[in-house]
Amino acid sequence: MATLEPVRDGHSVTWTVERWSDVRGLEHGFGGRVGPVPADVVTLRQVHGTTVLDVRDVVDKPPGDGLVTGSAEHMVGVWTADCVPVLLVAPTARVAAAVHSGWRGSAAGVVEAAIALLESRWDVRSCEVAAALGPAIGGCCYEVGEDVRDALFVRAGGLAMRCFDERGGTLRLDLRRFLEGRLRELGVTDVEIVGPCTACRSDVLHSYRKEKSAGRQLSWIGFRE
Repeated sequence: MATLEPVRDGHSVTWTVERWSDVRGLEHGFGGRVGPVPADVVTLRQVHGTTVLDVRDVVDKPPGDGLVTGSAEHMVGVWTADCVPVLLVAPTARVAAAVHSGWRGSAAGVVEAAIALLESRWDVRSCEVAAALGPAIGGCCYEVGEDVRDALFVRAGGLAMRCFDERGGTLRLDLRRFLEGRLRELGVTDVEIVGPCTACRSDVLHSYRKEKSAGRQLSWIGFRE
């Protein structure tokens, strides 16, 4: 598990996975409050569910929380402001995915749905996938209720219990830790945690929990060749 330093360009901040720079033609980034993003990124109307689509099947902007691209024609992305942006790449198959995973999507199995689509449509095994979990609210700041703990326990049992902490009478969740563990259980061995807690760093990242605003940052991935 690693937290990588962001790339700064003036006032903009973008986090990237350094070793993914070796993947030919791959472009990706976890954006901040301000900064340039690719203009041709396809996104969905996010609903905290488990629908993950092949970008070639997208017409207009349907509901869903994950997109997969296997060609240089489309970049895919998700918008977040405390939920976890999950980027997946299978370098050999040249397939990439962007997934939006809040606690509801995590409990329902959105990352499982993404891995399943990679396998069924592109014949990509989970061990061939690398994952990066971008800036999201951390266990330091993410106060939740027992309903959240119960929902994640149903999904992952003991793993879920290890991702909660009780401090000062409040229950806190480290959702990125949960998703890292879940991805590893699914067979994804290359998992990185990238960037800080959104609530702690609302100077460079949008945080709905802290700000109660509609601001979002874009995370994106795809192949240019």
